[in-house]
Amino acid sequence: MKSKNPEVLLMAKRKNQELLKFAEEIGGEEAIEVIKALEKKKEATDEEIAEMTGIRVNTVRKILYALYDNQLAEFRRVRDKDTGWYYYYWRLETKRLPELIRARKMQELKKLKEMLEEETKEIYYHCGTPGHPRLTFDEAMEYEFRCPLCGEMLMQYDNNEIVKELQEKIKKLEKELGIKA
Repeated sequence: MKSKNPEVLLMAKRKNQELLKFAEEIGGEEAIEVIKALEKKKEATDEEIAEMTGIRVNTVRKILYALYDNQLAEFRRVRDKDTGWYYYYWRLETKRLPELIRARKMQELKKLKEMLEEETKEIYYHCGTPGHPRLTFDEAMEYEFRCPLCGEMLMQYDNNEIVKELQEKIKKLEKELGIKA
């Protein structure tokens, strides 16, 4: 009997969305299709998944092994008595999903903090033309405070918006991870 508790259903839906997002990072849109096929069938061979999704068997295998490497899929091996061949029956294994998502978010947090440090320790210069590079003070000096693309004079770049945006992302991620309130 399925739970009718809306909170449980919401948690299950969120877990499924996180699984699909994780799968997409692993193998793109095709990995999402493989996950959906496994959710529908519960257990299937790589050939069955390829048939269900229309994805080449080699690609399905590659995705399954990537999921296996990330401990999101398991298989059981069965030997055919007549041919001696082995068949692999794959199924999803999502017990480690929260741990994997947390690790990814911690990695993202570290990257954001590094970006924030870079933005706050450097003074940047820019010519004002969209698409042209932002240069550090040392780089600007090398070009005699002239844009290397258009030759316009470089002015100090106000990166307060970038700093503010990074701080907000860090704060949000830390709250999600339960690091800071």
